Amino acid sequence: MADAQPNRDFVRVGRSRIIGKGVFAKRKIPRGTRIIEYTGERVPLENLLVEVVAGRISPVYTFRLNETTVIDGARNGNESRFINHSCEPNCEAYSFDDRMYIYAMRDIVRGEELTFDYKLSSAVKGSRKKADTAAYACCCGSENCRGTMLAVKKRIRKTAQTG
Repeated sequence: MADAQPNRDFVRVGRSRIIGKGVFAKRKIPRGTRIIEYTGERVPLENLLVEVVAGRISPVYTFRLNETTVIDGARNGNESRFINHSCEPNCEAYSFDDRMYIYAMRDIVRGEELTFDYKLSSAVKGSRKKADTAAYACCCGSENCRGTMLAVKKRIRKTAQTG
């Protein structure tokens, strides 16, 4: 079966100033463009957790598709697995029809590194520890870097009662 989304050859992999490898625009990418699908083997979240705890795999290239399934980019994935985190990203991820895609949030110039906010969270509800912040330190270097790839907890804003 042919891929419904043609390969528009927007990206290349290269050495990143953020960390390790990164993904870079081969040409200008307009805002709103679907750049690439995040591909890899579909793995039930429970199976992934068992493999990680047993030390058989690292979850470095996993992307949570929904509450029960992750995409493991290390297993038959494409270059999208090398897109780095940034606290000021130029891309964002959207899921459609059980597939994950990376879109441009703004115009991206040729040679610019593609990034998105990982917004990491624990696979198990309520299990975040203080050590998580150090384990998931951010290296993006942006002016507004929050220092972590973990999702920002939403704060409940208290409003003054008028009477």
